[in-house]
Amino acid sequence: MFWTNLFMFVTAAGVALVLGELTSGMAFCAANPEIYAKIVKFALCSAVGQSFIFYTIANFDPLILSTVTTTRKIFSVLLSIFLKGHSLSPTGWSGIALACGGILSEMQAKMSGKGKRHAH
Repeated sequence: MFWTNLFMFVTAAGVALVLGELTSGMAFCAANPEIYAKIVKFALCSAVGQSFIFYTIANFDPLILSTVTTTRKIFSVLLSIFLKGHSLSPTGWSGIALACGGILSEMQAKMSGKGKRHAH
């Protein structure tokens, strides 16, 4: 996990440097020191979230992780719609329905025993 994050940091810093955004980003942070607390909170939340992702993969399997992340994204969209008053097109609602249908069918397959793995 450390090496993945280090590689992503080096990549992001390199891209920011090439695009000329590194100095303007540092200048923004220097001009707005209150942003540092928010950056630290964001980094901590990201680290905790990644720890849960690695834990889920290590103790379950990638399919469970995919189901969990898809469910989280669906709930995020629904919360945005119902709590913030955002709208969704009919195509968007179709996508939500399709994703929920996939998750429900996966749950039904596990409950009926079809989702069990067979040893070879």
